[in-house]
Amino acid sequence: MPEYRVYVIGEDGHISLRLDLVCANDDAAKERAKELADDRVLELWQFDREIETFKPDPIKNEQVAGWLKGELRPPK
Repeated sequence: MPEYRVYVIGEDGHISLRLDLVCANDDAAKERAKELADDRVLELWQFDREIETFKPDPIKNEQVAGWLKGELRPPK
């Protein structure tokens, strides 16, 4: 099975963490990386080939921040 690398990109634009993945194909690796993304920027690579960059959803992050601050309420 192919090996992939997920790089977590810090606020300074540098790699802060590397995660190794073994997945059946690029699509499976993309799905796994997407699950890991949360509120971080991730880059998915296979050797020297960049496959995709995942960026946080700013609207989702604003809503979560609003809930934490008590400004918004989650839907019932």
